[in-house]
Amino acid sequence: MSIPKTLEKIINKYHSISDFDIDRIARSIGNAIMATAQEAKWSSQKRAEIYAKRIERRIYREFYDLDYLKTDFIIKYINFDPEERLRRLENAMITKRITVVLIEMFRDAASIQDIDPFENELKVFIEKEVFSTKVDPKYTEGLFPLLNVEQQCDIVGFLHGKIIELNKQPLDKFHLYPNREYIQDTIEKELKDIGEVDVAEGYMIYREGKRKIHENDISPMQFTINGIHKELVRKTLTWNIEQECDSVLALNDWVNGRHGKDLKELIKLSDERYRKDVLAVVDKIVDRKDDIKVVIIAGPSCSNKTTTTVIAGMELQKIGMKLKQLNIDDYFKGLQDQPKDEFGDYDFEMPEAIDMELLNRNLADLLDGKEIEKPCYDFKSGTRTRYEPFYIEADEIILIDCLHGLHRNLTMSVPQLKKFKIYIETMNVLRDVNGAYTRWADVRMLKRMIRDVQHRGYSTSSTLAHWPYVRKGELKHIVPYILSTDAVLNAGLPYELPALKTSLKDKFPTLEFREKLRAEGRLAPYIRGVRTSTLLETIDEIENLDIIPGKSPLREFIGGSEYFIPHNE
Repeated sequence: MSIPKTLEKIINKYHSISDFDIDRIARSIGNAIMATAQEAKWSSQKRAEIYAKRIERRIYREFYDLDYLKTDFIIKYINFDPEERLRRLENAMITKRITVVLIEMFRDAASIQDIDPFENELKVFIEKEVFSTKVDPKYTEGLFPLLNVEQQCDIVGFLHGKIIELNKQPLDKFHLYPNREYIQDTIEKELKDIGEVDVAEGYMIYREGKRKIHENDISPMQFTINGIHKELVRKTLTWNIEQECDSVLALNDWVNGRHGKDLKELIKLSDERYRKDVLAVVDKIVDRKDDIKVVIIAGPSCSNKTTTTVIAGMELQKIGMKLKQLNIDDYFKGLQDQPKDEFGDYDFEMPEAIDMELLNRNLADLLDGKEIEKPCYDFKSGTRTRYEPFYIEADEIILIDCLHGLHRNLTMSVPQLKKFKIYIETMNVLRDVNGAYTRWADVRMLKRMIRDVQHRGYSTSSTLAHWPYVRKGELKHIVPYILSTDAVLNAGLPYELPALKTSLKDKFPTLEFREKLRAEGRLAPYIRGVRTSTLLETIDEIENLDIIPGKSPLREFIGGSEYFIPHNE
């Protein structure tokens, strides 16, 4: 096959070859724009058409364009540690693409199919391509250039070996055409790279929801287009309006005691509302106490899962029911069996990182009244160091608090009737000074910044830079399940932002750091950093955090909780 001059064919979801349809991409992006920005259809589609053309060019460039592939490969080679660069590039997508394009172009140039008799000519061809590649002078100039002749020869030898290896098997359609997953990944990356982070996230939610329907993980009725539980949001907004704390400016009135408002009263009312909602969930569990054997609690990062679990457990204990946590982290596979990304890095965010077979076998035995030998996992060594006895009494319910807790296969051995699934989010339904609603993920990121600084030794800049990876995991593995659970709980509190601003003080990532993100093209954390910083500037901080009770769920992050918070110890 000759390398095409334009993007013509793709592999569709049925794994058959079909024509590339740019209009289909434009429609999907347009729908994501309308869902996230609530923009008019005509302008959404116009923007989508422009983005679709950019995406078409990017797909072609990263799949077929040899000049681009050579430059990208060499830059990745240079930037990896010399001791491990070839290992990291061994199974990378860039390596797969450049070898396919090189072998096809060599075959065309030499008018051959079998390259075995022409290995020397192949090496000369690769040398010519590698040594003629134009890269930024910063890599090739100076007293100690990052790219020299020795390294170019190393690249030639590596690519030559990969092509000889590739030649031993016939190229199939997956070598020759981009598949549906590749195209969807490119859509996400391009939207983020041009600064359309909200649209990219909306697209990801839609994509993952459809995938989970296809995998029978959720039903079509449980599909969410934007990850919003409309009924609960409406209930929360109504409560905020009634308490006159539905906007940043109204919240500042409470903080400053204007118009007869007392912040202590708002804190008291907010905590009572939260506790009432937790007790309502507990009541649902009690109503099914004869059936429920496993309680699953899930929610995005820093959504108050721990405090909620502690309170629920205490309330259940009052009526003779106990929650006993089964730590799913202990079921991580050993490093040798862990899934890896294309560069050979371990990906602990994937459900496949968990030994689901052993977990389901253990869950089935526990429900049958048997004692199990539970693994104990050591993250430093990446191995199971030992096994210890674990069992549940007749009055105990297994608690699973896990990122992938709502994934169907994680608890497949437990009948649906015996499971109770809870989804938690911090829905801070407040309008900013421009009338737009604040982003829940932004508020959760502020909580994570405080937790990371106080208990994990990370800087707030590290938290901001890493947040896109956290968010990606949420959008793939948590948010699509929001309509598939037995209960959805809002742990967001109106007074959180003033308290978080006080706790952060001068620790928020600096303007210099945020500008560095922008200069590096890392627009997702840059945009979130700018937006969150601007929001904090409009918030009046609480001068004395002592007015926040020790039982407030916010104490899980700012410290001083009366409850035992494991990750704070």
